[in-house]
Amino acid sequence: MNTDKNKSNKDIDDTTALERQRIYSNSTFFKKKNEEAIEFLKKHPIPKEFLKR
Repeated sequence: MNTDKNKSNKDIDDTTALERQRIYSNSTFFKKKNEEAIEFLKKHPIPKEFLKR
């Protein structure tokens, strides 16, 4: 997987934060990682005492 370039052939350093977010959110790798994180948090929720901080 190459995340150094996007479809407009800009260097990743020259893209804005919103453009990078779009690239990453459309990537199958990051979609899978996000789903894994959601499943992990369902099994191991964050304690409420940490959420209050």
